This record gives sequence, C-alpha cells and structure tokens, in this order.
Amino acid sequence: MGFAQDAKPQLHARCNKNIMKQNKIKMSINTVKASLLMVLFCFCSHASLAQHAGFWKGKLNLGVQQLELGFNVLVDNEAFLATLDVPAQGAYGVPVNEVAVFGDSIRLGMSSLNALYKGKLRFDTIEGTFTQQGMTLPLILVRSEKESKQTRSQDPKEPFGYHIEEVRFTNERHGVELAGTFTVPNGDGPFPAVVLVSGSGAQDRNEEVFNHRPFWVIADYLTRNGIAVLRYDDCGVGGSGGDPASATTLDFSFDAEAAFDFLGGRAEVDTSKIGILGHSEGGLINFMVAARRPDVAFVISLAGPAVPGIEVLRAQQEAVFRAQGLPEEAIAMREAMNDRLFAVIAESNNREEADSLLRNRAKEWGYNEEQVDQAISQLTMPWMYFFLKYDPTEAIVKTNCPALLLNGSKDLQVLASQNFPAYENSIAKYGKTNLTLRELPGLNHLFQHCQTGAPDEYFTIDETISPEVLEMVVEFVKRVGE
Repeated sequence: MGFAQDAKPQLHARCNKNIMKQNKIKMSINTVKASLLMVLFCFCSHASLAQHAGFWKGKLNLGVQQLELGFNVLVDNEAFLATLDVPAQGAYGVPVNEVAVFGDSIRLGMSSLNALYKGKLRFDTIEGTFTQQGMTLPLILVRSEKESKQTRSQDPKEPFGYHIEEVRFTNERHGVELAGTFTVPNGDGPFPAVVLVSGSGAQDRNEEVFNHRPFWVIADYLTRNGIAVLRYDDCGVGGSGGDPASATTLDFSFDAEAAFDFLGGRAEVDTSKIGILGHSEGGLINFMVAARRPDVAFVISLAGPAVPGIEVLRAQQEAVFRAQGLPEEAIAMREAMNDRLFAVIAESNNREEADSLLRNRAKEWGYNEEQVDQAISQLTMPWMYFFLKYDPTEAIVKTNCPALLLNGSKDLQVLASQNFPAYENSIAKYGKTNLTLRELPGLNHLFQHCQTGAPDEYFTIDETISPEVLEMVVEFVKRVGE
C-alpha cells in the first residue's frame, strides 16, 4: 500500500525502499500476501519429521525495535512445507520455498525475501540465525500456538444493505483477466461510481495490510452512501491473472483503465460520473489514466506522490529512519550511499545501462559481489527502475477533471511537506484550478490517527481509516457534476 514502503512490511533496511510488485516484506511498510506454497523434498528420519513440525516463533532484535516472526512447519508425505508469519506487519503465509532438515538442523529459505534461517533443535527451541541482505542476526524460535488474524473494529459487518457481485474483466492491452468485487447501492440508479486502485506491492482487492482492509472499509462506506464501487485484485494476486514481475506502474495503469471501462458498461452506473480513487502508488495511476482518458469524471488521490520516485524515496527513508530512532550519523551514512546509487539511476537511459553502470561503480566503492548483486538486482528490476525515474507532473498537468488530493500531516512515506508544494507549483504554473489539496492533521500514510506516523504503528492502531476521510470522499464525489 503503500509507497515504496507502502504499507508493506520491512524485515530489513535496504538502500532502496519499498516496493516491488511481488510478494515481499520491506524495510518500512509495504504487506506481504500469501501465495502458492512451494515444496522442497528432503531425506530425513521420521523422528526429525515429528520433532521439527509445528509452529515456531521468536523475536528479531533490530536495534530500534523487536520484530516477532513465526514459522509454520508442516509434514506431508515425509516432506516439509513451511510458511512465515510476521503478525506486526500483517504478513501471513509468506512462502518458504526451501525447507531442509538434516538430523537436528533445519534450513528455511525464502527467495522472495532474499532471506535464510538456519538453526538447530534443542528440545522445544531452535537456536539459529536469520540472514537477509547480508545482515545476520540471532533468532531463537520457541514451539508455540499459531495465532489467528485479528479483526478490526471498522471491518464491515452484515447486514450490508447493498448488492455485492463478484466480477471479472479484461485488460485487453496485456491480455490479463482481473477479478474484483462490485458493490451497488440499493434503490434506483444509475449511481456515481469509483474504481479503487491500490498502493505499491501485490495487493488484494481489500488492499489488506497489517490486518487492516482499507479498501473494504472504503467500498462499504461509499456504497452505503449511494456510490457504486469496484475494487479488484492486483495483477497476479488472488483471482487475477498475469505476472507482475516484469510490469511497471504504467502497465498497472491499464488494469485500472480496464476497471474504469467495466464500470462504463454497467447499467447501474452513471457513465458521466465515474472516477478513480488511488492510494499511494494508486495516486500515480489515477492521474495516468485521467491524463489519457478525458471521460474520467474525477480523481481522488490518497497520499499520492507529485514528485519523481527518487525524491519520494530519499525523503521517505530519512523520515522513517529518524522516526525509528536511528542515530543521525547512521542516517547520514545511508543517505550518502543512497544518493550515489540514485545518481547513477538518474543519469542512465535504460535498465541495462543502469545495471552496467551500477556494477562498475559499486566495485569502485568497495562492495563485494554478493552485495552488488542484491542491491542492483532490486534497483534495476522493471517496477523499481520505472518508479525511480518517473515524474508524475505531466500526467497531473494533463488531467482536467476535478481532483481531490489528501495527505496526512504525519505521513512518513509520501510526505505532505514534499509533495503538496509540487501540486501547488502545478496550480500556480499551469493554472490547475481543478486540484483541491487537503493536509489532514495527525494522520499517517494509511490515514489513521497516530502518534508518530512511523510504519511500526500501523499494526498497533485499531482504526483502519479516519472517518473524516471517508466523509470527505463521499462529499467530493456527490459534488462532481452538480
């Protein structure tokens, strides 16, 4: 969801933030979604099978905080299956694609996280180490009971009082079929309608993160207030097809456009009042679509960036690191390293050139081969490279429909202090009177009332989304076209 660290979790500190369009836990904030469990068969004794099976949890000491991890190890036909849970980050069922047991030793590899746990069984504990991105930390796991997901007070409850329909539609440009939920108010239509577009990372239709389901809450509130809503699983998630590994934000914008067109074909919908609401990265996507489709009636951006991705990540990393209590010297060192990497990305003309330049420079800077491969493979993957280079200004300027731009004053992922001046510059320079800006006091990147705005608060806050934000969205949509 969130941006680069978008509401996506973060087991580690990386030189680039966030988000990749695949199941990944990140340094600040984006959500990992459960995916297909992969299995590695191994040879081991029946005793080892019984001893290692079960749910194991322990805490990683990250210095500024402790992060609880839980491994669910199952046995099926003398082969092991395993998944990883990180409850504080709302991540459940993260696939462990390497499970190997030899005597009292166990090895759990998670290629999607570039992470590895190695340990030895000691009665009802496993003593070992957790390694990710070249950093190794001790981690003792204790046999425990598996905890269930939390519910939240704002989760919608029956009776819903509106029509709910599971739907499918196709992004014809890429030949991808997407699955979603279409909710329609009771009564006579046609109704104004909204497409919900999620933040960075592989998101389901509810944009579930940290055991919060903000898009479900938004859809429920809007539909109860006379607005039809379509929310859908991202490419490669849930019921949606496609492979996000090679896709960029621009590619995802055509998924959102297909959702927009689906609404245009529904009899229940007022085709003159269809808009797009995007959160975080979705706040880039809605302007992309509106810039090329003048029939988009309105745009709502919840914490959407207005500056290039490199600038977003620079500010985000500094703000998050400081909120997490890192010493100023450590922050300065990380910033200096990131600035060198980002400078290479900025001067490159394509991913291949960036990869070559980064590898040559990294060796000059003294990085070893493993560090080079890990850092550069992330910076030059299609989604990240596009995001770092992309400047949303042109799409914002080309969008002429009414646009509501909301940002929390305590958002540390897409900072209002950085992005609102960019919106204001477009207003002043290009006469964009269609843009309405609202900075909301005390709200974080998920639009929760919070203390610090740091991503490690997201899970601990029961509120999913501020009621005043929901009210502002309904009021704005109903004003369009009046």
